[in-house]
Amino acid sequence: MMKALWSGLTLAFLLAVSPMIGEAAMDRGDAMSEGEVFVSAVDAKGAHVKDEVVVKFKEGITKRKQDKAIKGLNAKIMADEDVVESPFKVLKVGNVDAVVKALNKNPNVKYAEPNYKLYATWSPNDTYANTDYQYGLFTTNTDVAWDIARGSSSQEIAILDTGVDYKHEDLRNKTIQGYNFVQNNTNPMDRNGHGTHVAGTAAAETNNGIGIAGMAPDTQILAVRVLDARGSGTLDDVADGIIYAADYGAEVINLSLGCDCDTQTLEDAVNYAWNKGTVVVAAAGNDGVSTTFEPASYENTIAVGAVDSNNQLASFSNYGVWVDVVAPGVDIASTVQRDGYAYMSGTSMASPHVAGLAGLLAGQGRNNAEIRAAIEQTADPLNGAGYYYEHGFINSSDAVNY
Repeated sequence: MMKALWSGLTLAFLLAVSPMIGEAAMDRGDAMSEGEVFVSAVDAKGAHVKDEVVVKFKEGITKRKQDKAIKGLNAKIMADEDVVESPFKVLKVGNVDAVVKALNKNPNVKYAEPNYKLYATWSPNDTYANTDYQYGLFTTNTDVAWDIARGSSSQEIAILDTGVDYKHEDLRNKTIQGYNFVQNNTNPMDRNGHGTHVAGTAAAETNNGIGIAGMAPDTQILAVRVLDARGSGTLDDVADGIIYAADYGAEVINLSLGCDCDTQTLEDAVNYAWNKGTVVVAAAGNDGVSTTFEPASYENTIAVGAVDSNNQLASFSNYGVWVDVVAPGVDIASTVQRDGYAYMSGTSMASPHVAGLAGLLAGQGRNNAEIRAAIEQTADPLNGAGYYYEHGFINSSDAVNY
């Protein structure tokens, strides 16, 4: 008999016991303020324009003295083409640090500094995009990462699950109806709720004044149904779904499902997707054991464990050095059917945080190997790194700047 694959919820159906986010919560005044754009300070790494320095000479310093000040520094004053007469000069230089240091010692110079890059700071206005509800956006520094990357509307995160409610108010403008491998048709509508919840975390519509924010605000969702209404599916359907999503061209595949079953069919499908350039992200399982869980344990999959809002490993999360990273997976607020929102817990909820981060990185033009390296190498090591998981807790801001 074909062995079934089970979706990675902590319990069979947490939706039935998890508190709904309803009108009472919406009336608390927790909504983000109107999405506003303003200039921030420099970005997280203090990036600056290559080979450029901004200098302000002291008042009354002549052009001859200005030229003398930069003589021997391999620097040239650039032409000022602005409509305003700027009190600053921009220099083209060979060595930014050396020129800044030298000029700041010159008695004719008021100050000199790199020509820093500044970015717009983005604050989405979704009702639940705040620390009270979607804490994972903030503990992972995703809100900071959005100033650098928000994904791409020409790319997809494939959600292989119980389907996606593509009519949901927070998903309908972002969801591509892929395929239903359970019923062999083109209608991947969710009859369970699990897949819709996963999809919302990864890439719900963001800054639309309602609901939640997705990890990858601009990236599309490709809905692929491989699990039935009870949350189970067959090996062949899941493997076919992986191949379908890879052939479709999805940059990321999320698999919030699995089993304790080392199967060559599933590993071959994962390898196929990886070789097509797709990042495969999978839940580590919810048995609280170190036993491997498939497909998360496969070499070409990023295995994701779950932590709570205090970055403590969830009691239900599988663990071990085969788990690559951890992400928020306890009391995660996201979308459910019929325009609803609810909390769920599980490594199923942790995995789309990582898939969404992969979407941000894909939108920067990185390939799957570069995306995986950025996620793993910038993860923050927590207590237990190297035992409960190999790398650590994902850091979206550091990853997009990696």
